[in-house]
Amino acid sequence: MTTGATEADPRVVTEREFVDELVSVSRARTATEFLYLMAQGAGVVGVQWEQPGIDHLRRYRVRDACPHCVILAGAQALAPVLPLDLMRAGRTRPQYETVLRTGRLPHLAFARPAGPPGASWLGDCHAVVGDPHTDADCPRHVVPAPNGDPLALRLGSLPRAVRELYPHDGAATADLSHRLRIAQDWRADAQAVASGIREAAATWAFLRNSCVLGVPVPGADGLVLTLGSGLAPDDRPLAELHAAAVRALPAGARPPAYQERACLVPDPVPGAQRMPTYACAVDLSAAAPVRTLRLPAPRRPLSATGRGVLLLYEARHAMGRHVATAPERDSAYWESEAALHIFEFTLLERVAGRHYQEAVAAYVQALRRAADLLARPHKVLDRRRRKALSTAFGGLDDEELHLWASVAYRNAILVLLGDPQAFAVHLRRQAA
Repeated sequence: MTTGATEADPRVVTEREFVDELVSVSRARTATEFLYLMAQGAGVVGVQWEQPGIDHLRRYRVRDACPHCVILAGAQALAPVLPLDLMRAGRTRPQYETVLRTGRLPHLAFARPAGPPGASWLGDCHAVVGDPHTDADCPRHVVPAPNGDPLALRLGSLPRAVRELYPHDGAATADLSHRLRIAQDWRADAQAVASGIREAAATWAFLRNSCVLGVPVPGADGLVLTLGSGLAPDDRPLAELHAAAVRALPAGARPPAYQERACLVPDPVPGAQRMPTYACAVDLSAAAPVRTLRLPAPRRPLSATGRGVLLLYEARHAMGRHVATAPERDSAYWESEAALHIFEFTLLERVAGRHYQEAVAAYVQALRRAADLLARPHKVLDRRRRKALSTAFGGLDDEELHLWASVAYRNAILVLLGDPQAFAVHLRRQAA
């Protein structure tokens, strides 16, 4: 039996009672458009069903159970009810635990799609400021809030394998110091963009707390060594690390999961590449696949705002990848890609404001007049609008201005389609 509680006081229930009530209420509230499963701190679990004009919140304290396990069990029970497809149901746990490891409160968010009945709901996990941990946490989830900065490195004491990459320790310190400054500068630009944007909180926390410095192994594409504050010193030679990775990752085996941390891999050589990129690699330090964000040091840097938006975009991309294999490009994949684009649109609306919104509006008008995709979208923005868009970023060269104008064009297509699923279909057709 459950115990009575006031509106401000969570009801005490068993895990079974919580899951049964979550499922039964979700089935009964057929007009629900958004559903949230929330860790609210002090072991309290919140559930909110949002219908047009009505928000219904219930708060629970689950007896003798880890609150995070209870939330994940609830999400699993909801999968056939909402429904959630296999990809979204499978991503719920890693998304939730990624936020949990940042020391913030994870809020699972599900949204009804605009498509036909029976289509999979959309899913995400927001990060909210607060302490998510209690004495009730199970061993898997009793993760303390992160201490220190993974990029706060002491370069005077390096692993043996890293030192082997350089002719002498002085060269190692100089090169790694340069790489570290590049990574810190990119990350600072991402922080400036993410500041105050709720939708970017989890992505920034991932960058800040889960991304260590990565150093590529010369002459071996896709191999890196990772350096991070708090990592145990390793005196094994590079050849031994390579052999251990080969044993741990045999060819033809089932694709392994990525390790929890990712790494920033700066390229200190000035070049033409201006944008960060996501790639899979093998971390020889851990003998495991790792998600990498490659950070260039171009001869012509992008604007600080542009750099921040792009790094957050690629970090969000990395957060959505959990297994070291190319994803199957089914409808769920393209819906995930659409969500990634919408995340970028949200960032730009917030940091570039009305100038970006006016550019989107201009493309919407042009698309309506053409009643089709535009043959020459780069001709739509007049000189005044191009100057305004450039001003919103603190000044842009022609190449970067074209980049953000093309994003505004994609945003306009979403506005006209009016539905993320229809936008996903558009992306799929454009890639064909």
